[in-house]
Amino acid sequence: MNNKQIVDCAKEIIDLLQDYAGQRAGSREMLLDPVLYSYLKGRGISVTRQHYVNPSATHPKRIDFRTGGTNPIVFELVVRPPKGGGQLYGTQNKSELRKLCRIRQSQAKGRVLLLVDLSPYPIPQNSLKSTYDSQNSGKGKYRRHPVKVIYVHKDIDYKFRWSR
Repeated sequence: MNNKQIVDCAKEIIDLLQDYAGQRAGSREMLLDPVLYSYLKGRGISVTRQHYVNPSATHPKRIDFRTGGTNPIVFELVVRPPKGGGQLYGTQNKSELRKLCRIRQSQAKGRVLLLVDLSPYPIPQNSLKSTYDSQNSGKGKYRRHPVKVIYVHKDIDYKFRWSR
């Protein structure tokens, strides 16, 4: 699964959710999560939910989705509801970034933070990116890997790389 496929998938789901205008379908992350999972499975993509990153740890971390294959990708899903909010900003996603950047190459070739915006007003790239530029990956002796942040709104989409 590549970045274009991820964007196309998110756009298709946003389009499908338009049929439920005025209802709560997919308006929060836990409501959109099963829709995304079903969509990926229906497309024949090998995907697992709530994938453990380090199962031998005392408190193992879980990633929302992991696609299989020769180039596995792990990604976290973040949803901004139709009424707006700050869920997509870097300050709100610090823990997801730290979790993603610590995943070893042997576990995933790609790390994606998928930001799905259901609000009628998109967030400009420079406004969103600046909130991620100020985040760091924390302390510790571990190798940090870059994370691709992908923003998808019904009208626009863009991506940028985050690494600290």
